[in-house]
Amino acid sequence: MQLLAALAVPRRALASLARRIDPETAVAATLVCLLALALVPMVAISTFDHSYADDWHYGVDAHLALEAGKGVAGAVAAAAAEVTDTFFSWQGTYSAIFFMALQPGVWSEELYGVGAVAIMAVLAASTFFASSVLVRDVLGGSRSTAVAAASAALLLQTQLMPSPVEGIWWYNAAIYYTFYHALMLMAAGLGICLLRGGTRVCTYTPMGTALRSLLLVALAFVIAGGNFVTALVAGLLLAAGVAAGVRRGNRRGLLLLPALAVFVAGFAASMAAPGNAIRQETQFAGDALGVVPTLIKSGLAAGEYLVLWTNGFLLLMLALVLPLLVRAARRSTCSFRYPGAALMGSFALFAASFTPTFYSMGYVGPGRVQNIRYDLFVILVLVCATWFAGWWVRRRERAAEAKGAPDGAEAVPADSLAPTAATPVPLAYGRLAAVVLVVLVLSVTALALDERHIDDLVSLSAARSLVTGEAVEYDAQIRERIERIEESPDAEVEVPFITTAPKVLFMGDIRDNMDTYINYRFAQWWSKDAITGYHASL
Repeated sequence: MQLLAALAVPRRALASLARRIDPETAVAATLVCLLALALVPMVAISTFDHSYADDWHYGVDAHLALEAGKGVAGAVAAAAAEVTDTFFSWQGTYSAIFFMALQPGVWSEELYGVGAVAIMAVLAASTFFASSVLVRDVLGGSRSTAVAAASAALLLQTQLMPSPVEGIWWYNAAIYYTFYHALMLMAAGLGICLLRGGTRVCTYTPMGTALRSLLLVALAFVIAGGNFVTALVAGLLLAAGVAAGVRRGNRRGLLLLPALAVFVAGFAASMAAPGNAIRQETQFAGDALGVVPTLIKSGLAAGEYLVLWTNGFLLLMLALVLPLLVRAARRSTCSFRYPGAALMGSFALFAASFTPTFYSMGYVGPGRVQNIRYDLFVILVLVCATWFAGWWVRRRERAAEAKGAPDGAEAVPADSLAPTAATPVPLAYGRLAAVVLVVLVLSVTALALDERHIDDLVSLSAARSLVTGEAVEYDAQIRERIERIEESPDAEVEVPFITTAPKVLFMGDIRDNMDTYINYRFAQWWSKDAITGYHASL
C-alpha cells in the first residue's frame, strides 16, 4: 500500500503539470523543433552543392567579368547585359534573369551552396510573415497559433516538394520559382497590412504607409519579371485586394493601385518580349494549346493534383493546427460568409497556376513548376479549412443565440459566446495533439527504415546522403573535375562523368560532345574551347 501511495504522488504531479502546460504553446514549440530538425540535414548537405547547366549559361559573363578583374560593378553590368540579351533572344523575365546571372557560383564555386541556404531562409521568413498577418492580424489569433500554422506549412512544403533539387539546391530553378513564391507571400502579407492600415500591434503613420506602399511597388515590379505562374497568381491576388478594398468602401484599397499598375506594366513587358516567341518556336513548337483547351486542362489538372497531394501527412498537420485556427476564428470578428465562394475562388486560383505551362508547353511542366504549385496548394488548403471552420463556428453561434433567446427576450450577442483570450485550450486538444505527434513520428521512422521510401521525405534523403558518404563523394568528384580543368594546359579537356547522384543535389551532368549549350557554357566558364565527359570505367 505504501508503494502504491508513493507511486501515486508523481502521477498526481505529472497530471498537475500537464494541466498547467498550455497545449497551444506546446504544439507550436514542438512543430518549430520538428522544422528545425528537418532543416538541419538540408542546410548541412548544402555544403556539397554545385552549379550546373543554366547556372553557367546565365552567369558566365558575370563570372568572366570578375575573373578579368572588373569587380562587382563589372559583374552587375554583365548581369544587366544578360537581361537585355535574353529579353530579345529567349524570354522576358527580366528580374529573374538578373538574379540568375548573379548566382553565388559566379563569385566562387565554394559559395554556391549559400544560395540553397538563402532560399530556405527566405521561404521560411516569408511564410512566418504571411502566417502572422493572416492569423494574428486578420483573425486576431495568438502568436503560438501563427507559429504553429507556419511551421506546419513549411514542414509540408520542404519535405514533400515534388522536385527537391529544383526547389532548393539547383540555384537557377530555385531562384526562379521558390524564391518568387516567397516574394509573393511577402507582397500578399504587406498588401493586407496596407488594407488594414497597420498590424495588430501598431497603426501605420502616413510616412510608414508611404514607405510600405513603395515597398509593395518594388515587390510588384520584381514579381512581374519572374516566372509566369507566380506572376499570374500574384497579379490575381493583387487585383482582388484592390477590388475588395473598393467594394467595401475602404479607401486604403487605393494604396494598392500603384503596385497593381506597376505589376501590369512589368508583366505585360515580360510577356511581350521578342524572346518569348523565339523560345516558343525553337523549344515548344506545336506544343502550345489554345485558350479553351488550356482552361479545360488546367481545371482537370487542378482536380487531379488536389487528390494526389492530399495525403496522410497533410491530414496529420491539419489535425494539429486546425483546432487552433478554429479557436482563433471563434475569437475573431470575421464573418466567414460564403464558404462555397471561398472554395471555388481557391480552386480557380490553383487552376490558374496551371494555365501558363499548358498554354505554352501543353503539359503541367517540370518539377520546379510543380514545387510552387504544391506550395500554393498547402497554403490554400489551410486558408479554406480555416474559412470553413469559421463558417461552422458562426453558424453554431447563431443557432445557440436563437435557441437561447425566449420570446420577448433579448438575444445573446454572438461575440459573448466566444472564449476570451484567457480561456485555456481544452485539455482534450492536448491529448489529440499528443496522439497525432506520436503517429507522425512513427510514420517518419517507418519511412527512414524502409529503403524503398527513405527518399520520399527531403530531410531523410539528405540525411541518408550525408550518413552514407554519398554527398561527400559527389562533392569530391566535382572538386577533382574542377582541379583537372584548372591544371590542364590544353584548350580541350576530357573529364570523368559523375558516378554518384544524391537525390537532393544531382541535377544532371555534362555530355560527351559539344553539341549542347551545357558543355559550351561550361567550357566558356573555364576559358576552354571544349570540355566533354567520358565514362572512367570504360
